[in-house]
Amino acid sequence: MTSGDHTSDASVLFLRMQPSWVVVDDIRRFVETFCASACPWAEREEQLALATHELVQNAILNASTPDIELKLEVDRGRERVMLSVSNHARADSIDVLRARLDKAQSHPNPLDGYVAALREDPESRGGIGLARIRFEAALDLALEVQGERVTVTAAGPLAAPDPARFV
Repeated sequence: MTSGDHTSDASVLFLRMQPSWVVVDDIRRFVETFCASACPWAEREEQLALATHELVQNAILNASTPDIELKLEVDRGRERVMLSVSNHARADSIDVLRARLDKAQSHPNPLDGYVAALREDPESRGGIGLARIRFEAALDLALEVQGERVTVTAAGPLAAPDPARFV
């Protein structure tokens, strides 16, 4: 791909789907395989597959329509990765998502945010995925809302960060 005099060395995976719960693990394995092929030296495939799994689960759970879009860009030239999942959601689901994202990002240290999410309601199903992405996948999160269309983006360095940075 060329843009002006800059050549991008990127691999892009784009999926438009109507997933059900039974294919979430298959999507995770597919993304893991894609990443292992696109950037084998980065050793990021498990983390990016985890982030995909969490974001697709969130989208299925909160979608007002069955349509979900997933885009994963592995930019070797810039040594960055960006994952985004988009869907349509009701206003109340968007409010919950925004609150969870704000809470996950309220902790400067992602490990502290993850531990806080785990302690908040240890018996609940859900509510820790965004904090888990920030900590385990070492990705920054962003939310874009345009009407009922929601896009959650997780982005960060292509190379896996050193886990000791949080200790």
